[in-house]
Amino acid sequence: MNNKDYKRTIIDGLLKKYDNRRLKNINTNRRVMLKPAEAYKDYAKNNAEILEKQCLNEAVSELAGMGFITAEYLKFSDDIEKIYLLEEKLDRIYEYLKEEYGVIPHSSLSKQVHKIVKEYTDTGEIVQKYCESILAQIESPKYAPVPERIEANLKMFRFLEENKENLYVREASVLVYGDSKWFEENNYEEVCTFLRTAVGMTREESERNDAVLGFFHIVPTEQEILIKGDWEIEWDGYVLEISKLPGGLAIASGDIQSIKCITVNASAVMTIENKTSYQRMKGGKSAVMYLGGFASRPQIDFLKKVISDNPDVIYRHFGDIDIGGFLIHKHLCRETSKDFELYCMGIQQLKDERFSNCLRGLTDKDISRLETLAEDVSYSEILKYMKEHNVKLEQEIVSYYLYIDKE
Repeated sequence: MNNKDYKRTIIDGLLKKYDNRRLKNINTNRRVMLKPAEAYKDYAKNNAEILEKQCLNEAVSELAGMGFITAEYLKFSDDIEKIYLLEEKLDRIYEYLKEEYGVIPHSSLSKQVHKIVKEYTDTGEIVQKYCESILAQIESPKYAPVPERIEANLKMFRFLEENKENLYVREASVLVYGDSKWFEENNYEEVCTFLRTAVGMTREESERNDAVLGFFHIVPTEQEILIKGDWEIEWDGYVLEISKLPGGLAIASGDIQSIKCITVNASAVMTIENKTSYQRMKGGKSAVMYLGGFASRPQIDFLKKVISDNPDVIYRHFGDIDIGGFLIHKHLCRETSKDFELYCMGIQQLKDERFSNCLRGLTDKDISRLETLAEDVSYSEILKYMKEHNVKLEQEIVSYYLYIDKE
């Protein structure tokens, strides 16, 4: 290494020890010390490279001359025994590292982060969870925080928790950052991933990560409610009879609030998880609605209106017979405050010989998630069977045979 590299290595080594001591709240009068062998491992050996030792010695001499460190030498020798940090010079050392190496030390970053977090102490639950997460991570010297990014995330989390207006992603971005594309180009996935954790919304394989934004009234584009079957939707001055359209209808999420009345002329409403199954199922005298995974905020709003206007109708959910399918069902029931019956999502389907070639084994992720859901009596029996027989099943094969059986 050259002289500049050794100066950086010495400072980094001393600051790392200083940070570890500070984070562990160790109170001691002992000075922070570094042995030269921690910078050049062969320093004290007889076969040490003379030029390397000289380079390190010069680096120590220069740092001492700058007032950053002091050094003790072996008696009757030019060899260095110990290098000590002058803690009262920390601010100047941080400035030097930034000017000379473009580096901001962990302790300095930690101070910045604590200052930022302090400004958000009286905000919402998600903001608090994020603050707790960041403060826990920053305890490790290995974590390299980016204060600007943390502050940007906090701005968006606070906005989302307070937001009551239906907005598109780019509108939210310009309101928070003054730039319509900044959110998508910088911290979009990071924010969505943390939001999922914060609200307990697991992500299924085919599901977009940003679906979670719907719970905060934010959508990437206008969402649509897909329904078919025997529905009547009434707005001011006109009524749509959905049964007249065999392929069904897509209602823009922005039109939900202006619906006056929803009439279900069928005995049951069924939500369907996957689009292939939704397309395969006939409308006819039934009333079906496509979910596409976890129900979004517009879908929940629509279903609440349906339930309010049709309290005596049976409500069912048809999805994959796997952990994700049951989590989607549980989320649906919780958000609508309505118990949806499970439709063709039981042991009978797993035992059906027609589906035997389509059964799949459980993954390690399935097993871990299964344990948390198995305590719910609504799923305990089917989950016990799935675990004992190591099986799960996608709904597309079930909906196919349901269609064939009716032909």
